[in-house]
Amino acid sequence: MTALAAAPVAAGRLLRRVADLAVGGVLCTTPVTALLALGWITRATAASARGLPRPGWVLGPRGSGIGGRIVGGLAANVRAGLATLFGLGLWTLPFGLLWLGAWWAGWENSFNKGYEQAVVGPLVFLVGLLVALPALTLLPLAAAHGAAEGRLSAYAEIRTILRRTRIAGWRGLALAVLTLAAALPLFAYIGLPVFVEDIVPGFATLDPAAQAEIAGTARLAAALWVFAALWALREMAMRLYLRPGPPRRLSWVWMGLSAAVWAGLFVLVFLGQFLNYAPERWLTHPFTLLPFPG
Repeated sequence: MTALAAAPVAAGRLLRRVADLAVGGVLCTTPVTALLALGWITRATAASARGLPRPGWVLGPRGSGIGGRIVGGLAANVRAGLATLFGLGLWTLPFGLLWLGAWWAGWENSFNKGYEQAVVGPLVFLVGLLVALPALTLLPLAAAHGAAEGRLSAYAEIRTILRRTRIAGWRGLALAVLTLAAALPLFAYIGLPVFVEDIVPGFATLDPAAQAEIAGTARLAAALWVFAALWALREMAMRLYLRPGPPRRLSWVWMGLSAAVWAGLFVLVFLGQFLNYAPERWLTHPFTLLPFPG
């Protein structure tokens, strides 16, 4: 009887998870609605840390009044999304702006034949990378700390985030590897316009409506992947964040190796810009700031 009673509960949980994935994936198809998905993921990981049910997308908790019940969840997702966006931006925008400036300066310098300043672009890229690697190594636990604490100031508590990352040990390296693996399909999506004729022969001769339908299907598939992967990665990061104990032995070694793996994400972004350039991709990546595939 116990097994029979548990079956409907398990089925209900599975259906809700599928529904959450569908809603989150659709929201990630635009940058504005992706903010709601980001806020929901932050709230969901915080709920898992406290052993609470996953939050709603629109409805607020019972007992929160009529207005809070009707749109309380939506308002909470907006607030959490803005806080997470700003908090993670403190970590990612400094090196993103350096990369954006290096690319712009490189092309401008090349166009104007400023050969004597040719070293400026690569040098700024290198400085940006040196800033990015420690920031990206700490970023997963920074996101977890911000979600668990529910305070914007938590994203600036570097000593706590560093200690949590050291406690994670080799698991932080594993999370970096999984993040890089999850970014590979996004790299393929960014390069899709270059190879679309090989995938859909005659694409260039299709009418605009058919082209838009194919592009929309690809965007939706990419958005679903972004939401599902980011949700899973943030849940993994939260489990690492909650691990007790002192910093692990060889923690600095594991962090150094993690930084080397995170450099692979920069390589994917850099190569993707040659395939299909968009300046905003220097500033944001679906797994570092806003879950929008572009």
